[in-house]
Amino acid sequence: MTDPEAGTDAAAEPAAKAGLFDLRRILALLFGIYGAVLTVMGATVTSQADLDRAGGVNVNLWVGIAMLLGSAAFAGWAALRPIRLPPTVSGPAGPDRR
Repeated sequence: MTDPEAGTDAAAEPAAKAGLFDLRRILALLFGIYGAVLTVMGATVTSQADLDRAGGVNVNLWVGIAMLLGSAAFAGWAALRPIRLPPTVSGPAGPDRR
């Protein structure tokens, strides 16, 4: 059934709303933002004193890159395996239904 006013399929609307608040997408967004900030900070602002305290490892840069990879993994997972709602059944529902 197509809704002539909206121009979209009315049955697809609940599925789109369910996917909007998919935890994998929210985590991908948060990991992406924090990962980008850490990567930029690690690549530009890290001083030699910070590197000395971390044993010569640029921790912000490496953790930022890892978070960006995690963000890509969550986004890919959400894209490849989207939420599928079970089909609705019309008719009486209950324990007597066969």
